[in-house]
Formats: sequence, C-alpha cells, structure tokens
Amino acid sequence: MRFTRFLLPGSVLAAFAVAAAAQERLSPPADVIPSVLPRHAEEATTAIRNRLATERAASSASGPVRVASLEQMATPPSSASPETANPLGTLMEYSAPPGTWPGLPPGSYPSPYYVDGPGCCGPLGRDGRISYEFYTYTGVNLPFGEGLPEYMNAGWTVGGGVRTLLFNPTHTAAWTIDLGVSYTHNWAAGTDDPVNLFLRSPPLINPFTGAATPQPDRFTFTAIREVHRTSFNYNLGRDVWLWGRGDTGGMQGTNWRVGAWVGGRYGTSHVDQIPLDEIDGYSRRQNVFLGVAVGVHSTWDIPMGGWILFGGVRSEYAHDWTNLTPPLEGNIHNVNLQITLGIRY
Repeated sequence: MRFTRFLLPGSVLAAFAVAAAAQERLSPPADVIPSVLPRHAEEATTAIRNRLATERAASSASGPVRVASLEQMATPPSSASPETANPLGTLMEYSAPPGTWPGLPPGSYPSPYYVDGPGCCGPLGRDGRISYEFYTYTGVNLPFGEGLPEYMNAGWTVGGGVRTLLFNPTHTAAWTIDLGVSYTHNWAAGTDDPVNLFLRSPPLINPFTGAATPQPDRFTFTAIREVHRTSFNYNLGRDVWLWGRGDTGGMQGTNWRVGAWVGGRYGTSHVDQIPLDEIDGYSRRQNVFLGVAVGVHSTWDIPMGGWILFGGVRSEYAHDWTNLTPPLEGNIHNVNLQITLGIRY
C-alpha cells in the first residue's frame, strides 16, 4: 500500500516530463505560422528567412534617403532600372530610352488602350503633326495705282479662313495651306472728283411686242461713289516659331511665330456710280476679278489646354485685275494692314 502510494504520483510526473521533451523537440520555429508545418515547409522557411535578412542588411547599409524639397521627391532615383524608369515601355514591351517612341514627336507616347493608331497626337504626317487653324482678320485697305485707284479712298477689309499646318519633327516650323474668303469696301471721290466713264444703258423695250433691244454704253460725266470686292483666297506659306514650339500639348507659356505666304484670289467686284446727266441717277457695273497676293504675319500663341489661342498682326500686298470703269484703268494695287485672331487644334 505504501509502495503504491509513491508509485502512482511518480508515474504521472514521468509521463508529463516525456511529453514536454517531445514537444520541445518537435516544436516549429517561433516565426512560422501555422505551428503544424506542411510538407517541404523547411525549404520555404529557409528561403523566407534568407530574403528577409538580405532586405534588412540592404536597408541598414543604405539608410533612408533624406529629401529637402518637393522637387527631390518628384525626381526618380538614378539607380532605377530601365523597367522601373519607363513603366510604359514595360507595359508596351518597348525597351527604347524613356521619353522616346518611334514615329512620334519627342516626349509623346502612344496610349496603351488604343493600339490601332498613335493615340496621343492626332493625325501625323511624314515628319510631324498635322494641325488645323480657324482664323479671322480685319484691317485697313490702302489702294494705289493709276486709273481707278486714284479715285478710291482708304477702305476696310474683313476676312477669315482655315489653315492646315504640316509640322517638321521638332514642331518649330510648318508648311501651311490656307483657304479663305474676304470682303473689301472703299469709298471713292464721288461728286468731288467726277470723271468721264462708259455707263451701261438700259435696253429699249418695244411697247407692242415687249422685245428688249440692247443699247450701247453711253459716255458721260460720272461720279464714282463706292467700290466693293468679295473674293475666295488660296495661299501656300511657311511658319517658323522663334520662341517655343507650335504643336498642341507641347507648348509651354506664350510662344511667338512669324510666317509668310503667297497665293491668289478669285472673286466678284462692283462699282456704284452716279451719272451727273441725270437727276438722282444711279448706275452699277459688276465684273469678276483675279488677283495675286503676298504677305507676312507675326502672331503670339497662348496654350489653352487641348487647343491654342493665337493673335497678332499681318501685312499683305495684293494686285487685282478688274475692268469696272472703262476707259479708266481698273487694276488696283493694295496694301492691307490687319490684326488677326484664331484658334488651333
């Protein structure tokens, strides 16, 4: 009885000691969860420990990067790999230096969502962008020359049109194709300085048959009151940006360009006349006219986001061939001084 009293507690203590020893021998590392390791967990645990140790060592060696300004925070680290420095290139499987892309202007890149075209810069020509302008202008018309211009006063011109710009690769110069319309009005000397002109005579109407018989022009003392010209204009030119560049989205601040053009015009003109041999008389003579023009302009470009506002001054010389006032010479030399305003896409 006495032996059994000591044997039972000893057996219980021995069982607990054996279980504790076995648990200590089979326990997994303290930083591994779950405590019951799956198959091949020893290799994975070792790899994780090695990676963490390497990262801690690298972090301790380099230390945190101190920055003193927002510019430093925005500047990518110089040690970045090409994949990190050009994430778009990685996405598009393109390994060229960051900021470049074949066939696109410097600094542009294609959209990763639009794979059928450039995706960022609108239509492209062989070299650079193709842009479009809508513009208007107005200013003084100064006619001169022999014949009809001697009786004309300074007038006023209004006009407008559309222009296509074919840029070079750097977008600092462009060839231009220009189509537009214009209207010019000039007051003339009137009754202060009349001149002998041929005026159209109304046809003679037969009162019985109603037939009209044309009558020859009559030569009479006439006052020239007004001259009107409306024309369709077509020009080819060249623009050069002296400050900045001209492509939409690539401009910074206000830019300055100059340009020149040469072209022609085709239109209709008429002259209002007062025959002095009639009381309250009026005569109108109309004819088509042809012309050529050369001009220069200087404009300032202001970026407005997806479009550009521009304005400036322009000067033009034009020569118009008319036959409005026979026998008076009808050709007109013109100097136009104008202001212009427009938008570019």
